[in-house]
Amino acid sequence: MKKYPIHFNNIEEVTDFVRIVNQFDCDVDIRKGSVVIDAKSFLGVMTISGSSDLELVIHDNEPADLISSVSEYIATKTA
Repeated sequence: MKKYPIHFNNIEEVTDFVRIVNQFDCDVDIRKGSVVIDAKSFLGVMTISGSSDLELVIHDNEPADLISSVSEYIATKTA
């Protein structure tokens, strides 16, 4: 399992993100605190997409292709 910070700016990004993750066989979730949403569910992702501190959770040992495909939504931390 791999975890990455993630963010969305608008509904188009959510739509694109869900379309991309649905192309992969592994399980993918988005977590906000104790709330876990299936990242392949458009309505689920929409309900949580306006939140900050979202975490992408990929249940695959080698998620490089998926990470590459959704890299524009992975947040870079600036401290």
